Amino acid sequence: MESPDRVTNFPIKGEVEDIERSKGRTEVIVDEGINTVSYALDESLIEFNSLLEDRDYDAAVEVLEPLELTPETEAMWHELRNAAVEDRKLVVAQRCSAALGDVAKAQFLGGINADAKAAAAAEGGGDGLEHFAVKACPLNPKP
Repeated sequence: MESPDRVTNFPIKGEVEDIERSKGRTEVIVDEGINTVSYALDESLIEFNSLLEDRDYDAAVEVLEPLELTPETEAMWHELRNAAVEDRKLVVAQRCSAALGDVAKAQFLGGINADAKAAAAAEGGGDGLEHFAVKACPLNPKP
């Protein structure tokens, strides 16, 4: 039996007739001519993509954390890290790097986060991400 954390692609031969949601399951109903077939969709993938689209990065981390690290979830961690770096949510980006086992990037982002925290304390508030020393750090959103 395949792990529920793995993504499987099915070629759909026919027309999508309906999408049904009930009791935490989402299924696509496809008319294949002679038969009508139902394909179950991965709820965690749907939820992750919705959260990423909404820029709710902390919740996206919560969706990914219990999942086994597979090529598919690794790609999701990379996608989340890139979006978090782009939006300067560096604590989330650091968490993604740690989940990916990218120790160098996690430490680098941790250093930037520490600088931001120190800048915020020195300035008496804020998140410190607008401080010139923090903004000068090169952030590369590429994997």
